[in-house]
Amino acid sequence: MEISSLTFLYIFLPAALLLFRIAPAKFRGAVLAAISAGFVLLSEPEHFVFLTGEIVILYFLSEAMFRFSENPKKKKAIFFAALFLNVSSMIVFSVRSQLEGGFAPFAAMVVSFTAIGYFVDLYKGETDPIRSFADFAVFLVFFGKLARGPLIRAKDFRELSGTVKPDLSETGGGIYLFIRGLAKYTVLSLPLASLRESLFAANSEEISVIGAWLDMVVFSMMIFFDLSGFCDMARGLGKCFGIELPKNFYFPFQSPSVSDFLDRFNMTVTAFFRHYVYDVLRNDKNSRPQFIVNTVLISMLCGIWFGIRMNFIFWGLYIAAFIIIEEFFLRRFLEKIPHFFARIYTFVVTMFSMVIFSASDIDSILISYKAMFGIGADMITDSVTYIVSQNMLVLIGGAFFLISAFSMLIRRISKKSPGLFSFFAVIESAVLLVLITAELL
Repeated sequence: MEISSLTFLYIFLPAALLLFRIAPAKFRGAVLAAISAGFVLLSEPEHFVFLTGEIVILYFLSEAMFRFSENPKKKKAIFFAALFLNVSSMIVFSVRSQLEGGFAPFAAMVVSFTAIGYFVDLYKGETDPIRSFADFAVFLVFFGKLARGPLIRAKDFRELSGTVKPDLSETGGGIYLFIRGLAKYTVLSLPLASLRESLFAANSEEISVIGAWLDMVVFSMMIFFDLSGFCDMARGLGKCFGIELPKNFYFPFQSPSVSDFLDRFNMTVTAFFRHYVYDVLRNDKNSRPQFIVNTVLISMLCGIWFGIRMNFIFWGLYIAAFIIIEEFFLRRFLEKIPHFFARIYTFVVTMFSMVIFSASDIDSILISYKAMFGIGADMITDSVTYIVSQNMLVLIGGAFFLISAFSMLIRRISKKSPGLFSFFAVIESAVLLVLITAELL
């Protein structure tokens, strides 16, 4: 069972909401932890024992750090043991995924990075330990955020640990946000994924200029609607269960600079690395060499978040290169030119980065770039023409929702006319449910 399945939507989620709402206040944390455990068991049974064992070990390490908080040597040893466990977990899952030809389970990345941030804060005295095992488990493995995040720090989570029962209005708002996120994934990302498979097959037979460019754009839209859709689902589910999760994507392809793109793309992950890596390495001198090293490191880590694979590392290096160029050469120019042209520049640069992000090896990157500039490729093939004609509606819909126009309109309506917005939200949710159900059947 996946968070994007009909089983989850029509069976698991209603049952989970019912259990949570009827549970006594003092047991809601435990109920939410049990719900999350049940979700993991149903969605990834092969990882359930490992993940459960990891949570138990991390909890005892957290308790041990609290007990030996006045003993620097033991505290440090426990801290490094926790780091070793989490880093090892990420490496094992990433290597295994590469051997099997897939992606590392995002749950492994979400849990490990969240735990690393927690133990760093705990070691530095920036947060108190989470003493309740139920709250600790919910903090690490709340089922809503396991798929793609977002990341959350203990200090932000502590006051919203699942013990507060949202009122019906908040629950309704959470369900609305969840449905919109699910629609991003099912109505936009999945059809775009099918379209890209067709383009990939066509380009494999005879690559063309239009085919290569279209493949890049379609993948960019697909990955955006996938990642942002799952994070919207997480935020919606969080609202339903009294947990306020942060935004993780804010129309990154409309950014006026590549630096701004990194701040808008996977926002909580970028903020995580800035806080735990960049701020630690930064000093008062803030020299150019230090900026370059820190930028390269942060960007590479943002790539590694998706898995320990060379294409993700190269993607981070590509993004870092443009951030450095902007910092030393382009910043004033980008600030002076019209905002529209700055956005066009960033759009093109970041779109090109998605060729690296999606590649399986170096050769495929070079082949795509060469074809995009007409080297050894025809302008367009009959198969690409046919694919475009059959998927025009998906392409137009993806391009429209990639920008913020619709979101800004909805936000304006909600502020100026809350009653009209509530009516629209009900109608929109009903329509999206029909489309989601039809897509998933």
